[in-house]
Amino acid sequence: MQTKHFFSDPTHLVQTALNSLTLTNPSLAFDRQNKIIFRRPEVVKKSKVAIVSGGGSGHEPAFAGYVGQGLLDASAAGTIFASPSAEQVRIAAMDRVNNEQGVLIIPMNYTGDVLNFGMAAEKARAAGIKTEFFAINDDVGVGKERGGKVGRRGIGGGIFILKIVGALAEAG
Repeated sequence: MQTKHFFSDPTHLVQTALNSLTLTNPSLAFDRQNKIIFRRPEVVKKSKVAIVSGGGSGHEPAFAGYVGQGLLDASAAGTIFASPSAEQVRIAAMDRVNNEQGVLIIPMNYTGDVLNFGMAAEKARAAGIKTEFFAINDDVGVGKERGGKVGRRGIGGGIFILKIVGALAEAG
């Protein structure tokens, strides 16, 4: 079987891409085992709602590239074009961000993301963390007819929504 890729190990590719973000932005940290990029605790206001998103890898800089002041507090990465697990998202929301003021878990409307991020939100709520879940599903790239059963993915307007909620959270 022939390959048309420059990289033979997709796991190494994802790990390298995520790690590179911390090299270029010292305010970020990388949980290598769980593929989570998050803001270092010392750079985050204590009095803000944490914003957690993420999704499959392969189309960087989304979503790990959106971690920073006025945007996301953490991003969980799946493998190439696959959703992160519910456990990865749970760790991001419960262990990698300051969730004292609560956490907003806000993925795109991809089926795997909705399921896994939704389960993580339920686990965070069960642990007593004030948690809200919202799947972004407004997408100008896929019409209602063409979206069919899969539905709109949230790709077209997602970054704007993440920026708005991130800025609002940062403002307190």
